[in-house]
Amino acid sequence: MIDRSRSFSYVALTLIVAQVALFLVSWLITAAKPEIAMHSLLSSEGLRWFFGQFVHNLATPVLVWLLLLSVAYGVVVSSGLGDVLKEQFYRLFNRKKRESLQLTYRQRFALRAVLLELCLVIVVMLLLTAVPHAVLLSVTGQLFPSSFSSSIVAVVAFAFCVFGVTYGVMGGRFHSLPEVFRSLYVGIGRTAPLWLLYILAAELYYSIRFVFMI
Repeated sequence: MIDRSRSFSYVALTLIVAQVALFLVSWLITAAKPEIAMHSLLSSEGLRWFFGQFVHNLATPVLVWLLLLSVAYGVVVSSGLGDVLKEQFYRLFNRKKRESLQLTYRQRFALRAVLLELCLVIVVMLLLTAVPHAVLLSVTGQLFPSSFSSSIVAVVAFAFCVFGVTYGVMGGRFHSLPEVFRSLYVGIGRTAPLWLLYILAAELYYSIRFVFMI
């Protein structure tokens, strides 16, 4: 955890330095060559843009995806389903022998329920996308872009929330409604460094687009 925090801190510092450098470089270049097709972030126009568009720059689909995936991550980890998925992933991609995760009868039953839900989700999505004139296809019948492609992250996040709650309740990890509710927001705290990095990266990205008139 300390190494991960250290890595995140270096990335954050790099993004901050890049943002400050962009302020200075854009000002120096436009001051030296006013005729060049660039905007200066230190000009009156640039400062108005930076402060006026700050919130707008953050309000992107990526922010919503990060929120939804953070919720799903918290549920999966808190319910214990994450340990099962990690075990299966380890078996598929690691040839070294490892002590298998021992599941109780309730956990095995809960895992079967999750697999049943997974099949149900797949069937429903196929009915909404694969049949002729499916409602989630675009007006031209395309899958990308379409309502399906726009909602795929939300669908995946919601599905894993359902899987995690099902496994946690039926497997004995969650014993009360407050525990289920807590699992739905605990992931946001665990992914908190990513939220800060997103803010810094988003502002740097849109600042670059403003400066170079992209």
